[in-house]
Formats: sequence, C-alpha cells, structure tokens
Amino acid sequence: MIVEDDRIQATSLKLKLRQLGMDEVILAENGFAALELCNKVDIDLMFCDIRMPHMDGISLLSKLSEQYPKLGVIILSAVDDAVLELTRNMCSLAGFAYIDSLSKPYEVEDLQQVIDGFQKQSLPETVYRSSLVLTCDEIEQAFLQDHIFNYYQPQFDFRTGAMVGVEALVRYEHPTHGMLSPAVFLPLIEQCGLHDKLFLTVLEKAVSALASIAADLQLSVNISQSNLQQSICDPILAICEKHGFAASKLTLELTEHEVYNGTTTSLENLARLRMYGVGLSIDDFGTGYASLGQLAQLPFTELKIDRSFVHDLATNYKHQQLTNMCLLLAQSLGLHCVVEGVETEETWQYLRNIGVDTCQGYYAAKPMPMAQLSELYTKNRRQCSDCQSTDDGWQILLVDGQALSAQALQKILQKEQKVSRVFMAQDIEQTLHKLRDLPINLLVVDSKFLSTMSVDAFYELLAPYYQGMIVTVQDGLTPDFLMENHVTPVVNKANTLAETASRILEQAEQHRVRPMAQDNLLAQLSEREMTVAKMLVEGLTNKQISLQLDINQKTVSTYKARIMNKLGIKSAVELVRFLELS
Repeated sequence: MIVEDDRIQATSLKLKLRQLGMDEVILAENGFAALELCNKVDIDLMFCDIRMPHMDGISLLSKLSEQYPKLGVIILSAVDDAVLELTRNMCSLAGFAYIDSLSKPYEVEDLQQVIDGFQKQSLPETVYRSSLVLTCDEIEQAFLQDHIFNYYQPQFDFRTGAMVGVEALVRYEHPTHGMLSPAVFLPLIEQCGLHDKLFLTVLEKAVSALASIAADLQLSVNISQSNLQQSICDPILAICEKHGFAASKLTLELTEHEVYNGTTTSLENLARLRMYGVGLSIDDFGTGYASLGQLAQLPFTELKIDRSFVHDLATNYKHQQLTNMCLLLAQSLGLHCVVEGVETEETWQYLRNIGVDTCQGYYAAKPMPMAQLSELYTKNRRQCSDCQSTDDGWQILLVDGQALSAQALQKILQKEQKVSRVFMAQDIEQTLHKLRDLPINLLVVDSKFLSTMSVDAFYELLAPYYQGMIVTVQDGLTPDFLMENHVTPVVNKANTLAETASRILEQAEQHRVRPMAQDNLLAQLSEREMTVAKMLVEGLTNKQISLQLDINQKTVSTYKARIMNKLGIKSAVELVRFLELS
C-alpha cells in the first residue's frame, strides 16, 4: 500500500514498484483511507508519507501499530532528518516487522535497496515463528537430544583484514519447526530456569570446537545477570581447562541493562573471571542504562557499539558523532572496540577510517556452522600476511555403520602428517550433529552407509551444515546403482587400510579447491545467465550489459534476479565471493 496525498508522486512510486516486480499495489490518499483499506485487505508492506492532510503519517503509524504490528513500513518524507529518525524510533518501539525510510526525492536504486531489505526479512516466516508456543518439556528435550547448538559469526581486524574472533550464537533445531533463533526460545529458557544450562552448553560447544582447530581466535559468549548470580566462575574455568583452551581467549558479553543490575555475587564472579584472564565486554553500548561511572569502575576489556548506530552511518551525521564518541571513550579507557551490524561497504570504510578495532556484521560474514567457519578461517589466514601460521590439516569425519572397521581406518588416518583430527559417526543423526558442531573439512563416507537412502537425499540432509569435500569409499560388494551419477570423488578400498587411507587423502587433495554444493548451483545457470553473472562481477552496469548483449535493461534485471535466486544470494558482493570460491 502507498499512503501519499500527492497523486502524481503516488502514481510514480507505483510505476517504479511495478518495474521492480511488485504488481499488487493499492493507493490511499490519507491516513483515514489507509485505515479503512487495512480493514479490508491484507497488507504486507506500506509506503507511508509523513506530512498529509486530515491524518498525518505519524498518527497513522501509531494507530496501525496497535492492530497490525507485523506490518512492514517504509517511511516517505522530505521532513527534517531528526523528525524522520524519531518516527523510525517510534515504529521500532511499536514492533513493526520491518522498518526503513526513503528521503524525497529518491531514485529507483534507493527503492530497490529498501525492497531487498524487506524481502530479506522473510516476513511470513518471521510472523509464523514469532507466534510459536513452546513448552518447558520441549526445551528440556532439546538439551537431552542435542538440539541446542551454535552458529558462529566471525570478527575481523579492520586494519589487516585478519579474522581475529568469533561470537557464539545459540540456535534451536526444533524437530517440527526447524531452526529457531534465540528470540523465539530465550524467554522460555528464563521462565523454565534453564539459563545456566543454556550458557554452559553454548560455552562447552564453542570452546570444544575452537580448541579442536587450534585457531588463534578470541571467543565471545553472551552471559546474563541470571548466570552471574550463581557460582559460575569455576565451571567456566573448568570447561576451558578441560579442552586446553586459554581463559584469556574467552570474552563474556554483558548488555548495558545487565551491567546496571549488578549485585554482590555478580561482581564477585566478574572480579574472579578477570583475575583468571577472561575478558569482559559491554554489549550493545549506547542503548542501555550503564553510566560512565559504572563503565570505569567495572573491569571491562571491550566495548561493543550497538548496530542501531551504524545501520545508516555513512549518511547520518548524528550517528557518526555518537560512534566517534563511543570509540574515543573506548580508546581513552584502554578498551578494545568492536562494532556489530556492519552491513555495507560504505559503513565498513567509514569505521576503518576512524580507527575502530574490530568489525562484525553481514558485510564481512554471516553467522555460520563451525565447518564453514573453519574453512573461512583457513582461507583468510592464507590470504592475510599478518595472520599467524598454524597447522591447517584435514579435520575428517568418518561415516560408517561398522564401528570396528571405522576405528581401524581412523587410527591409520590419524597417523598421516596432513591430518589434524579424525572423528567418527555411525548414523545420520550423529553425522549431522558432528558436521554442525565440529570444524570438519573432509567427510569420508562408506558406500554401504548410503544403502539406506539415496545419494541425493543424503546430500540434501548435509546441505545446511556442510558444503565441503566428500569422498566416498566403496568395495566390490557395493551395488553399481549407488554410485550412478555420483558427483563426489569415489575411492575403491585397497588391500590394506594404509593404502585406502592414502587413496582417500590423494583424492581429497586433488579436489580440494572445488566445493560440491557451489558447483551444483552454478550448473543450474544457463549460458546467458553465466555471461551476465561474469559481467556483473566485472562491474558492468545494467545499461552496459544491455548494450553488449543487445538486450533491453529490463531483460538484464530479469537475468540478474534469476541468477540471485538460483545461487541463493542477495547482492553483487555475494556474487563476487560466490564465483571466487567456485
């Protein structure tokens, strides 16, 4: 819906939206008309002007928030930036599913950007999952069945580009509803009194995974005041010692709100943790209640600037000044400064220029399973001359239903110089859990294991957790139909385990540089789509491509949309990275 009193501007916007593929568009000339239409038609996204007669846009949005909180809102206006920002904040507090703004006049490219942002939110899925009702029994079963796990978002040094840390982000793999974000289940965790169990589970999985790859990375884990009310220091140190993980490489993140609610017990824990070298970060700085006095008195080692300051940093003068002040404060107190929510090159460049230490956000890397993190870390370390050189051998997962033969092969492979560690799995559930939680970069599957399912079905199950190298091991008893159309290396078992191990590693080295999943996705592109993709990567505009290929610009946009859809990406930057990896 477009709510705009100027008929010419409303019609112009409607035509531009049609150019971008949005055909179901209705118009309302003021707030009263918009409210009436909302009662008759289901609206997903509303473009709302601020200054209108009869009922202005601010009043309209305030009324809509009571009845339609899941609406996506894009604010249109030529009013002062301060008024626009205040209206955005009002919409944020109202809980609208998506909020953005466009300052008049705007171009089609600006419109495309906000549309992409709205579509990226996956509104139907967000609405569906936010309405889920979970029970304490489901949460307890999730712990028992190992359905609570971590994703990891990398952090990069602004100066060198080196990966220097990761933040562990908890996820819940629900057997019916799929992967759930923390916003869905964290309130119930607190209600059920499982906050300590959750924290220790996240910490143990993260410490174990990072220790296994011997990565020189700082680990950040969120901790709450509820955790700090218990004797939590000793269990934290015990987990680090158990996995040979230096306590000095661990940073615990507290939000400003949590800092404000400190007690004697929590302060004791914080003091002891710092005494043993654990870092402490004040998260979402600038959005909570902590005073400067508290920041100076508590033993923080890191200040993390909230994403709300940086979403429009390249163009918002006030946010630039606030970010500069936060950075100056961190530097003055000797704190490491991290900025989260970095999503554009312009934001990244601005933060780099003013001297922020560490970058975290979708522009650099999205949250990912440990296996993908391990691959990215290895690639980053090779590219960066300042990264410390460490062993980057194979982390192998053997998938074999026969435990004895798998154990024998495991011992042989473990002796190979190019192999760091070898893990085992005997069924599909163990396989998925280990791929999810461990930094696997080579999956070795016995062909007999595939007799229980099709090869395609097996790959489909792996896809969310693993996109790296797969080697299948077969013997003379393997039915031929299992190996038909097999797209990964196949190794025939030799007379000795040592020779079989040698063949596995030889095949892995030969195919190391081409991830299976990306090759399969690229194969979906037509010859013309691949040509357009390469031109986009070279930096050509839609107009330049249309001239070279003798097609109109609308056709180029269609090809571009098809390419993005088939490859599962959202931007030209992601396309560049995708083709580089492939």
